[in-house]
Amino acid sequence: MTRRVLARRLRSRLHGEQGFTIVETVVAMVVIFGSLTALAYTATIGFRYIAFGRDRIQATAFANEIMESIRALPYSAVTSGLDTAEYAADPNIVDCSGEHRLFTCSGQKLVGQSYASGYTEDWLVPHTGTDTTDSGLDFTWASYVANDDPAANPYSVIVQVTWEGGAITNNPNNLVRVQSDVWSPSGCVSTTTHPFAAPCQPFFYGQAVVPRSEIQLTGLLNDAYAEFDESGIVLPGLEVSGQEEQTADLSVEASTSSVWIASPGGRADAGLVESTWSADSDPDSSTGLTAGGIGTAGLGASFGLRLSVPGGDSSAAGLSTAAAAADVADCPTYGTAESDASSCAGGEVLAGGVSSAVASLDPAVSGLGDATVVRVGAPAAESTAVVDRDPSATSGEDGIIDTQATRSLGTIWIGGFPTAGMTAPSGMSTDPTQDANYCLRISGYSDTVRALAGESTSTAPSASVTAGTLTYWNSNTGSYSSKDVDDGSLSSLPITCSPPSQTVGGKTVTWSVTVAAGGIAPAATAAASEVDPSDSTIKNSAEATAIAPSLTVTYSLKVDGADEVNLKITTNLGALTANSVYGAPPEFGV
Repeated sequence: MTRRVLARRLRSRLHGEQGFTIVETVVAMVVIFGSLTALAYTATIGFRYIAFGRDRIQATAFANEIMESIRALPYSAVTSGLDTAEYAADPNIVDCSGEHRLFTCSGQKLVGQSYASGYTEDWLVPHTGTDTTDSGLDFTWASYVANDDPAANPYSVIVQVTWEGGAITNNPNNLVRVQSDVWSPSGCVSTTTHPFAAPCQPFFYGQAVVPRSEIQLTGLLNDAYAEFDESGIVLPGLEVSGQEEQTADLSVEASTSSVWIASPGGRADAGLVESTWSADSDPDSSTGLTAGGIGTAGLGASFGLRLSVPGGDSSAAGLSTAAAAADVADCPTYGTAESDASSCAGGEVLAGGVSSAVASLDPAVSGLGDATVVRVGAPAAESTAVVDRDPSATSGEDGIIDTQATRSLGTIWIGGFPTAGMTAPSGMSTDPTQDANYCLRISGYSDTVRALAGESTSTAPSASVTAGTLTYWNSNTGSYSSKDVDDGSLSSLPITCSPPSQTVGGKTVTWSVTVAAGGIAPAATAAASEVDPSDSTIKNSAEATAIAPSLTVTYSLKVDGADEVNLKITTNLGALTANSVYGAPPEFGV
């Protein structure tokens, strides 16, 4: 071919309208088809492995379900192992010179024995089976119990789940295997009925509460003096608790006197200080074995309706989880020290002075001065609470939880006569420091409670109001009368302090303090216990309660027939309580 001919052909090729040749088209199609085939293959493999992952998730969930069911079986069922008659039919079990191991002769040593015909145990006898999921996946499961040295090692439970279908058929990776160690120490609960033996210790719980007594005031107070909705005086409180089973846990919480007042602008509190002590014998706890000390002193405060509390309230506590006969710790904080080797928690509180609610009457009528609506004195003795563990009357028994509390209240005066501008009735006084200034008072109140629970105790729970007198102005005699605070006749006793109206600053002033019939609930006590039906000297629980008297009093001051002061005074002195609970340890074999 000449050079001229070759050039002519090239020009025709470049400037002609011919397409690709058949060979070129076939080559291009082969390349595109190969690329699409590779992409489709890659996507198919990816989707298969996503589906395979779902298969494994189902198999793992099924294996874990079997494992949890085996862990819930009685411990003796696990330690008894498989049925040796099934070994020969299981390709995963290898006979190594009479010793059967899992998978290989270097695998785990299986635990099994020969069972009677017809014996079954969930997931263990028989130890293999099949199951089909809701999605149609067929599982073959097998469970094994192994232990090379039962005296030194826990038992191992192995669960294996396989499947042949699913996303990848006959895949050697269609297998899930989980393993868990199972062990139970010796204890009181039978291993033939429980997965774990459980501890042998008895359970003891005690709680003693000296309530935070409160005197609440609500109603009308001359708006020119203060915006007022309600207020209260709160006395010191104490709560002591102790719990013992495998470890001992003790706590003492004490709180001082406080006052509060609520008005449209909000609520304000003052004086409250809380102290907490705790001790336990838990080796994993940072709390010490003993605790105690002196609580932070109460804070003096005065505000609003001239509500005031003293400074100097005191509290103290002593706790010990390792008390001994020669107990040098202050537990309890009062009285005789312990004489046993058990835990103890004790505390005490004492008000440091006088709390009061004083209303100024001058905004109503100039020259009337003040009136002490409520006044609470300091008690002569501390209020105490203690939870203690004592031995029983018979050696070798679990013992007793002994819970006690005592309460002493200072005199509570209610309904003070104005300090100026009016003449007090004969027998009454305008001096708020005198008993005769008040319409009524509760004095010398004290109560005590005790509750014991445990073995070999014939002591019944007890509660008593040891002292207390309600003294009130008797309008029939024009003098003061008195009744014991637990006198049932108090519930129907009306009290009226209402001398004739007097003229002050050209205005007619009427002062009165009244208690309607039914406005007094006498002090009361209650005690109860629950004994073991087979032995009345075993008390499973005991409770004792002493409820202080409560009063609802109306304090009124009228000026020219209109209310300037109309207060409702409610005493909620609360219930002194002692609770004890005993739980015998589980019996072996139950």
